[in-house]
This record gives sequence, structure tokens and C-alpha cells, in this order.
Amino acid sequence: MNRLVNAHQHRHWDARRRYRDPRDPVAEAFARPKVDWLAERLGVDAATSVLDVGAGNGMFTWWWATRAGRVEGVELSANMIRRSPCAERLHEGDAYALPFPDASFDVVFAGNLLHHLTRPWDALAEMRRVSRGRIAICEGNRNHVPMAIFGAGSRVCRGVLHYSRRTLTNLMTEAGLEVLAVRAHGYVYENQSPPVSLPVARRLERVSAGGAYLLLAARDPQRTANGPSTR
Repeated sequence: MNRLVNAHQHRHWDARRRYRDPRDPVAEAFARPKVDWLAERLGVDAATSVLDVGAGNGMFTWWWATRAGRVEGVELSANMIRRSPCAERLHEGDAYALPFPDASFDVVFAGNLLHHLTRPWDALAEMRRVSRGRIAICEGNRNHVPMAIFGAGSRVCRGVLHYSRRTLTNLMTEAGLEVLAVRAHGYVYENQSPPVSLPVARRLERVSAGGAYLLLAARDPQRTANGPSTR
């Protein structure tokens, strides 16, 4: 895994100047269906608390806030937080040392984060620690040809080449989590898709079992995962 992850992740995100606003129609078409699918599998409602780890500019945080109650995020880059329309929900912090006590959130989510990390298992251990039992993941799918091409050509996203349905499921199992559901989804690319592509992408998402991203819902068997929220 280490050989796929660029050593200068922090520098890249602190220098990033262009990133789609979560409220943009393409960003909504990218993020909202993924949040909706995960929320339905994990029983998220207005009483549920959610933590978005590696939140970036709030691409997913914004849409989790439409489904859940208390929603917060953690992001390493102050630059990305400044560019967020929901910066008030975001905390500057490290996925390896989340700034919250144990069992602080009903659901802990990581969207397109793991492939940027040299130690994803350590980040999952932290997510499990601050969760009351429910974990949600979105990751790039190396078995989707355009995603694999993108990963191979990217200095900071090459780690996506590690992730398939099998490797992601195995990582969750090794982290002590029980996988409840996993699927491939998505033909909208958060920063690359032009608005004119949305009708075709949405049609593909309705009829295709594949997709550029892997969505995974899991529970911690050592904690109550599916009971009422204790927000």
C-alpha cells in the first residue's frame, strides 16, 4: 500500500485552489446518492450523529447534514476547510488521532479518504473508536476502467489502485468490522464531470450494477450498531 501513496498529500491539499462546491449540481449528483444509499442501510435519521473523516471542503458533509442531526467533519488541510460552505461543521485534525472521545458519534464516515493514507487500518481503528457502532465508506473502484486510468495517472490518488470490492471488504474484516452491504456505484466524477454529462450518468446509475466508487456499510459487533440513536 505504501508504494501507491504519494508522500506529499498534505502539501497538495494545502495548495489546492479549485474544488467543486458541494452545492454545485454536479457535486450534488456525485455525493447525494451515495449518502442516501449509506444512510438507508445504516438507519440514519434526524436523531443520528455523523462524523465525516477526511471531509475536504465538505463535499459529503453538506449532504449528510440533510439526512442526519448533528454532523461534523475532520479535515487535515486548513485550506480545504476555508473553501467549505459548511466550515462551521469542520475541525482541523488528523484521521489517525481524531479529536473526540470514544463513542462520540452514531455513524463515522470516510469518503475517498483511505486511498490517500499509508496506514488505512490505523484510521479505521480511530473511526471505530469514536463510533457507537456504525461505519460508512466510499472509495474509488479500481475495477472501473476510467477510475483505474485516473489512479494510475495521479500523483496523489494512486492509492485508489489498491481498492476493489474484495480488498475493501477484507480491510473492514481485518479491522474487526462486520460488513452489512457493499456495492459499486457512480458515473459522476466529483471534479471532472461536466454538467452536460449528468443525464447520461444518471441513466447509467439506474441500469448498471457497476460504477466508479465502492460504497460499504458496516457495524462494530462489539457495540450496538442498529439500535436507537443516543445522540
